[in-house]
Amino acid sequence: MGTISRLPGTDCRHHINGRCLYEEWLNPGYTKSWRCQVTARWESSFDDFLRRAEYFGVDEDAAPDLWGRQFQRVARDTFHCGLYTYLPGADAPGCGHHLNGVCVMGLPRCAGRCRHFDPNSDE
Repeated sequence: MGTISRLPGTDCRHHINGRCLYEEWLNPGYTKSWRCQVTARWESSFDDFLRRAEYFGVDEDAAPDLWGRQFQRVARDTFHCGLYTYLPGADAPGCGHHLNGVCVMGLPRCAGRCRHFDPNSDE
C-alpha cells in the first residue's frame, strides 16, 4: 500500500513562501512571536520617546525633528535580526520577510491543503 500525502497548498490565498498566513489573517497581531522583531523594537522605542517627551514637556513642533534624529540612532543600533534579508525597494525595514508587521519566516509551515484551503481568486 502506498503512502498518502497532502496536495501542496501553493495555490491557497493563505500560502506565502511555504508558510501559512491563515491564523494571522484570522487574528491579526494576536501571536506576538510572529511579529517582526525590528519593527517591534522601533515601536517600543517610539513609545519610550513619547513618554519622555511628554515628561520633559517637549513642544509638539519640536518632537518630529527630535524623533527623526532619535530614529536614525535607533535604526542603526537595534537592527539585529537573524532572519533579516535585504530586499531593495521594499518598505521599511526593507526585509524580504516583512509583511504588514509580521515576519513571514515566523509563521507556521504550510503542511499542504487543509480545511482552510481557499484558492487564489487572482486569475
